[in-house]
Amino acid sequence: MLAREFLRLTALEALRPSALLASNGPWPTIAGAYVSDSRIDPFDDLTDDERRPLIAAFTENSSLSKIAQAGPSFYKGEVDLVFEISVVANFHQDGEVIVDYADTDAAIEASLGVLEDQIYHALHFGPTGALFRQMVKLPFEEWHSTIKHRSGEENIRLAARTIRGRIRVKEACYDPAPITPPADFNRLPAALKAIATQLGPSTYLHDLALGMARAASVMPIRVNLDAVAIKTAPQPGVTGTVPVQAAADNLQGG
Repeated sequence: MLAREFLRLTALEALRPSALLASNGPWPTIAGAYVSDSRIDPFDDLTDDERRPLIAAFTENSSLSKIAQAGPSFYKGEVDLVFEISVVANFHQDGEVIVDYADTDAAIEASLGVLEDQIYHALHFGPTGALFRQMVKLPFEEWHSTIKHRSGEENIRLAARTIRGRIRVKEACYDPAPITPPADFNRLPAALKAIATQLGPSTYLHDLALGMARAASVMPIRVNLDAVAIKTAPQPGVTGTVPVQAAADNLQGG
């Protein structure tokens, strides 16, 4: 569902605001601009320039539950929003400090806690999370933080956590019958269009949203009702009755 993808985009915008990319901050978390979208390669295989605090955002399990037994097709949508976070410690190679961040095991754990708290604050209260809060119904249904990895066996000391939040997204309804074929962001439900148009132009997130919009499903084009007619048959078994009929045209005033 598109709401799931837009949920992730707004979470990324909360943690790595597009408006701050040119100035390189100030960032809402100690990960800075190192916030990735749906990262696949593992954190324990870091390249040299990634040996620092990192965040990767994912949207995983999702569900739709019907809201009413009858009436419009409205659902309560819930999504698992997942963050993988990691920090590293200083390590020495050939007598030189290669990474200058958390220099003790205790500092690694403390840094993980700070990073998680910064994510929580940005999503719930921070100014960069305003777009995210347009997408969701706070509070989170669940917020779980579990240790994922600790390692001191490689040439870097690394610790990582997985944060998994279950959250309800706001309902998004399609235009039931557009007048003309919609294009670009106009193909999106109104709630998602409002999100997409606020993503910074000429940015990765804007381009991704535009690509989804151009591939999004749309409802059939409206067919104007120009004329209507009705005819009722005589009542069976009753004599002296005739059909009742009526018609009206030019309903659109053309």
